[in-house]
Parts: sequence; structure tokens; C-alpha cells
Amino acid sequence: MKKYSALLIAFIMVFSLAACGGGTAAPAPAPEPEDTAIHVNTAIDLLNAIAPGAEIEIEPGTYNLTEAMRDAPDYISEYVYSTFNDGFQADIMDVNGLVIRGSKEGKVELVAEPRYCDVLCFKNCSDITLENITLGHTIEPGHCEGSVIELDDCQNITLNDLDLYGCGTYGVAANVVSVLDLNNCTIHDCTYGIIDLIECSDVAMKDCTLRDNRGYDMLSMNNAFITCEGCTFTGNTGDTFLPSYYSQNNVGGRFYACTFGPWESERVSVESKALENFVLGNDCKLDLSNIEDDQDTSFEYVPIDTSKMKIASFDKQVLMSEEYYILYQMSEKKTGKVEYETSDDVRFMSFFNEEQGNFWIDTEKGRPFKYTLDSQYSGQITFEDGEKASFGLYVDLGGALPRISEEGHIWLALYLGDLTYWFY
Repeated sequence: MKKYSALLIAFIMVFSLAACGGGTAAPAPAPEPEDTAIHVNTAIDLLNAIAPGAEIEIEPGTYNLTEAMRDAPDYISEYVYSTFNDGFQADIMDVNGLVIRGSKEGKVELVAEPRYCDVLCFKNCSDITLENITLGHTIEPGHCEGSVIELDDCQNITLNDLDLYGCGTYGVAANVVSVLDLNNCTIHDCTYGIIDLIECSDVAMKDCTLRDNRGYDMLSMNNAFITCEGCTFTGNTGDTFLPSYYSQNNVGGRFYACTFGPWESERVSVESKALENFVLGNDCKLDLSNIEDDQDTSFEYVPIDTSKMKIASFDKQVLMSEEYYILYQMSEKKTGKVEYETSDDVRFMSFFNEEQGNFWIDTEKGRPFKYTLDSQYSGQITFEDGEKASFGLYVDLGGALPRISEEGHIWLALYLGDLTYWFY
């Protein structure tokens, strides 16, 4: 009897120890990390949440920033204020350590309505990260003056998994920016080019897709350097792929393991020979299937085929939408003799406001003028010395200047004395 009692007591003790954790029971699961992000589901909440050190996560949906600012005060917060061009634009200023990301649960899209405004504009900001967001303008491609993302006087900007689309002039326009990284981003259907860099250093694009953009320089650069690794350039077309002669002051770039479509391959293979600071790695893939073996791919100046143009109607807003018009050729009315603008100090025209402009002779001086529109198709110019001229806009129907212009390309004709100056 005592034997059985002792066994019973031992069993009870073992069971009690196991219940108290004295056995080999599985450890309790680790606690979930705390979610410190600010979750927003309206455009105005997004703008209000922007502040130094903030981590913002946007719920799936489409967010119209212009609409949100219509009823908002000029200064939405200490760090966000609205400016007005042909609509409202959100300017984000003096912010550091900001993260804005789209939810992984669905598509997040930020849009702006006005064609003369940027979708997002950062000024004097640092350590900014944007990721997993689609951004663009709501209007169809055309005469657009605003980029998708604008960066002014910023440092340490990281753009991850973004989809940037036109009609933005450029996917990214950066002015005085150091350390700008684009990773796995797509830039497409922009109307001036892919990226615009002025006074920028340490700019890198990695595993990005740059497609179906058109306009001027695909890589517009002035005093800037860029590195591209594992990027794909396809379906783009414009005046040049690399910076053209009027915007190539102190520029350079390196391409590693990049893939180029037919147009991009032809242009970069030719232009990189003239711009020695741009180097293609041996691991890049060029598509030169459309170029015959004996075809000369060097740039050739040929006369504009004006029979493939038509007069374009316009107003002053359209006229001023271009920062400047670059001179391509001059032709004598009587003899038909044609000369081309091949100098380093290229001549160009600018229309500053609704009354004044300048015909720049070189980079330092010009001929100021006043102008009026005498119809929706033509205008009159009076220079300071009293000389008069007329001008008009033309639209390319396709093939007016092979390998340079395309259907829809705008030309400006200045009729001055016996000469016709053609600008693009």
C-alpha cells in the first residue's frame, strides 16, 4: 500500500513541475514589431502628416492632390504650402528624414491636374524616401510644363519602386541635388525627356525601366554626372539621347549592364563618341539591327521639309510653355540658300511673359523685344532698335526632319529681313 502511495506522489510532482515550465515546453512567440507608421487614406491627411522624421504609409487608392488643396489654406502646415500656376501645387520644404510609401495591399496613385505644376515638389529637403507609389498628371500628353517629381536644393533622396508617367515634362527634375538614387523605378510617356539634372552629383539609376518618352534630350544634364546599372531604355525618341550641345557643360555618365532599344542604341553609339565622358560598359546590350553595315550614323544637317508641316494655332500660354526655342537652320527667302546653327554658342529665343522676350545671340547677350499676337496663327516682334519681325508656330505632320523631329513636334519660324529662322 505504501508502495502505491509513493508512486502516486511522484507522478503528481512530475506533472506539477511540467505545468510550471520546468519541462521542455515551446517558448512563447516573439511579439509583433510595433507599427510606427502614420496611416493615411485621404490626400489632405497625407499633406498634413508630412513633417521631419515622419513615416507615412498611404492606403490603396487614387489621391488627387490638386483637389485636396482647393479648399486648403496656402500654408497647409509648417512644412507644406500650396502655390498656384494654372492650378494648385504642393511644395514640401525644410523636411528631413521623411518616408512616404504606398501600401503593399494595392496600388497607390498620386495625381495632379494642372499641366504647369509638379505632382510632388521638394525644396531644401534631405534624407527623403519615396517608395511603391505611382505618380503623374491627369491630363493627356501635350504642352506640359511641370515634371512628375521636382527636387530643388536637396540631399540624400531615395526613390524606390515608383511609376512616374507623363504628361510630366520629365519623370524627375533635379536642381542642385547631391546623392539621388532611383531603384527599380519606371519612367514613361513624359514629353520632354526622362530626367533633367542641373548642378547634381552622385546620381544613380539601378534596375530602372525608361520607356516611351519623347521630346528633347532624354538625359538632360548640365554640370551633372549619372550612373546607370541594369537599366532598360526602349521606345524613347527625341532630339538626342545624351545631353545636346546646348546643355552639356561638365557632364558625364557610365552605363553598366544596360539594355538599349533600336533608337536609343543608334543615338548613344553615335553621341557617346562626341561626348567622351559618357562610357558604355562591355556588358551593355545594343540593338543595331535597323542600321545597315555601311550606313553612316554620324549626325548630318539636312534641310527641314516644310511640306510636312502645317500652321499651328496657339496663344501666349502655349508660346511661353517652352523655356526656349533652339535655332536649327536659317534660309534666305529669295535664293533658298540654307545654313545651319552648328556653333557652340547656339542661338535661341525665349518668351518671358505676355509682352517681352529675347533673341539670344550667345550665352551672354541677346536682342530684347516686345511682341503681340495679331491672330491665333501669327505674331509681331519689335526689337529695341526698332527692327520688326513676324513669327508663327508650325506642327510636324511626321518626317519634317528625319531622325530628329517626329509627328506633333513644334517648330517656330521667325521672319526677320530676308531670312527665315527655324527654331525647335
